[in-house]
Amino acid sequence: MRPDFLRPWRAAAWDHGAASHLLRRAGFGGTPAEVAEALSLGPQETLERAFLDRGDPSLHASIEPLLSAGGIESLQAWWMSLILESGAPLRERMALVWHDHFATSNDKVDDVRLMHRQNELFRASGLGDFRELLHDVARDAAMLVWLDGNSNRAEQPNENFARELLELFALGIGSYTEDDVREVARAFSGWGTEGRSSTFRAEHHDARPKTIFGHTGAWTGDDALELVLEHPACCRHVARVLLEAFVMPSPADEWVEGVAGLLLECEWGVARTLEVLLASELFFSSAARRSRIAGPVELVAATARALDARIAPRLAARMASDMGQALFRPPSVKGWDGGRHWIHSGTWIARHNALVELATAAQVGDGRVHVDLERSFGDALDALPGRALAALIPNGSSTRFEQTLASAARGARDANHARQVVAAVVLTAPEYHLY
Repeated sequence: MRPDFLRPWRAAAWDHGAASHLLRRAGFGGTPAEVAEALSLGPQETLERAFLDRGDPSLHASIEPLLSAGGIESLQAWWMSLILESGAPLRERMALVWHDHFATSNDKVDDVRLMHRQNELFRASGLGDFRELLHDVARDAAMLVWLDGNSNRAEQPNENFARELLELFALGIGSYTEDDVREVARAFSGWGTEGRSSTFRAEHHDARPKTIFGHTGAWTGDDALELVLEHPACCRHVARVLLEAFVMPSPADEWVEGVAGLLLECEWGVARTLEVLLASELFFSSAARRSRIAGPVELVAATARALDARIAPRLAARMASDMGQALFRPPSVKGWDGGRHWIHSGTWIARHNALVELATAAQVGDGRVHVDLERSFGDALDALPGRALAALIPNGSSTRFEQTLASAARGARDANHARQVVAAVVLTAPEYHLY
């Protein structure tokens, strides 16, 4: 029996705040028109639409001629264009979650085609069976380069992939021993790359018996992955990833256990698990709403969508990079620390500047931001503070904040300047960064 917190949420409480919450977590936010449509559709159909892929195929294919140039900036801009378009919101959100979880950086891989191929793996399989995804990631050429697969040989095992598989990807610290790391590394000996393809070199594989989690056999890499997936910590580890990405940081142990059970009930199906989780009482609870500090990519994308802005993807990717999240360049195998680590003196200045640029539609670098704040907030200046807060911080503002905005608007030189000032104050307020 599923725990009570996974029961379907009461749709009678569906309002602007709930719709905005679902669109932000199951994607990258909504435009004013999309929020209004969600209010009309209701939570079930809104969630169903998040799973659809209604993106422009030509936009998805547009990366092909750019890959030959070999520039990571083009790949970053391409992915940001898919995120901004939001034709497949949950698919792109899940790809970003797995990119952070199975963190791989082009700084070492140094091959944009391999990074693109891994990104396509997350996009194609990220909502499918986690067991298959884990097997595919283990064979991914970018991952094999990133964690030194070619150096893992029977005569001299390299433990990098084995350690990160157990510590970060599948089990978590405390669920294995150093002996397990060494034995799993032996199981993966011989796995490497040839050109841009993965390969298995039998002459470098240690075929002798290995003992992993107390089980002894002549285990191969695939065998080791199955033993990992059978470990009771694995489903809990993946459940925690989903809860932290879609519900809130530091989830309670009972929630982890409940979602782990749901994941197994759904036969490791990520989409099937999220269909329940994103419709649950836990997801829509007051504790879950606005409990996460937005990461740079989601902050830029959601802000652009909330303002119904047009922003050059290359510029959006650069803004996110300046805030500390350069796509395809996570800082380490742990990915981005996230949470409060997004906020420090250097990145806060970058956040502030980027959001002010979005609010004022100023020219930046080689791109332009186009925003029609009158369309977003209306032309009635007396209603401007309330409408801006409702659009940007639904159910998260206060009377005092609204009074501050009204005072700022009165000090503006004209109506357009008033909208820009109000938008800038809201976007740079700490409350806005809680998603």
